[in-house]
Amino acid sequence: MEQVKTAIEAFVKAGDDRDTAVLENILHADFQNIQDGFFDEGGIFVFTKADYIELIRTKKFGGSPRRIDYQHIEQNGNIAAVQVKLESQYLTFHSLIVCVQDNGHWKVINNIPTIEVNKG
Repeated sequence: MEQVKTAIEAFVKAGDDRDTAVLENILHADFQNIQDGFFDEGGIFVFTKADYIELIRTKKFGGSPRRIDYQHIEQNGNIAAVQVKLESQYLTFHSLIVCVQDNGHWKVINNIPTIEVNKG
């Protein structure tokens, strides 16, 4: 479980710090970010690993430190599903993050966030 948490923490911190080198390493080759809505646009948006890293690189995503609150972790063999709440000054993410063990290393293969704008 600790290795799964370490992978998630690296993923979140890399987004917060806009560290694309860490993202290249921690995201599985088949990574997908699936979300309902994209800023002011409605609908389902699916971003590949390359898309996601480009959104970080161009500063459309990331840049605000987030606190991680683990809600639920379920590991079954080489797959772990983790429900987290990620809170920044501006946004709160309720995310299902799926990790897989790949050649002995845990990597993030799916991120499915629900995004709320913080009031205040």
